[in-house]
Formats: sequence, structure tokens, C-alpha cells
Amino acid sequence: MSQFGMQMPGGRAKKGGGVDLYTSLAFVALVFLAAGCVAMYFAAGKVSPTPGNPFELQKTGPMQVKVQAPGKK
Repeated sequence: MSQFGMQMPGGRAKKGGGVDLYTSLAFVALVFLAAGCVAMYFAAGKVSPTPGNPFELQKTGPMQVKVQAPGKK
């Protein structure tokens, strides 16, 4: 067909692969999920029975929470 000057539609439009909207949104979601995991790691380390060990399980049964009054040490 090319000898008659006819071309297929879109035959020349070659576009290289690039970053589109969905790839960008997936990357942003990955960053936020990683930040959430890091935040939960540190929060779990603060409330664990052994401070600094976020993977230790809590004890079963009744728990007591120590609340400190504001301004008192």
C-alpha cells in the first residue's frame, strides 16, 4: 500500500513508554504506605511491654493505664 501513498492510520505515531498518571499515583500510594508502616513501627515500640521491641505481644487479661496529670512529673 505504501507505493500508492496510502498509510495505515497511526502508523507513524510511535510513542515511547513513560510515566503516566496511574504510575505516578501508585508511586505516591507506595510512599504513603511506607511512611504509615514506619509510623506504626515506632508507635508499637512505645506501647510494647519491652520498650523498643514492637513485635512483642501484649499480655492478656486486664490492663492498667498510667496517666500522668499535666504539669506534674
